[in-house]
Amino acid sequence: MKKFLSIIIILMFFAFLPMIAPAETTFGEPFSNGSPACVSCHSIAAAGYTTPTWAIDLSTVYNDLGGDPEVMKMVIKSSGVKAMDAVYGNAAIPAKELDAKVSSFAAISSEKQAKLSSFGIYTAAGGVFIVFLIIVRLFFRRNNKLEENR
Repeated sequence: MKKFLSIIIILMFFAFLPMIAPAETTFGEPFSNGSPACVSCHSIAAAGYTTPTWAIDLSTVYNDLGGDPEVMKMVIKSSGVKAMDAVYGNAAIPAKELDAKVSSFAAISSEKQAKLSSFGIYTAAGGVFIVFLIIVRLFFRRNNKLEENR
């Protein structure tokens, strides 16, 4: 019985792992010229970056800008936001890195990509935790018959 329950716990962990782990993107990597990563200021919930930040969530920005890679590059270089323009405006960002960021935005905005909010991730993690507590309770419950025989 314990082996069966252990297998169930392991399977549940691996079932929820894709929802908890961030997608393969370049959002967390800073640019090679020293400019900060996107997630330094922004959250990107669709890619799994849901920490509290002071700037807007960028999960849908690629679609909001019409899905045009050139427009996306232009917004990164000159967005009209003073903080972004100061950091990225005059920076010599290599075209290869800029293309990688834009392709990451395109990847998370596709219709096939599951977009999880932080609420969905926390709900899944909470559900796994509750099931874990129930299973622990089953393993370590008191056995009155054994206590009577002492």
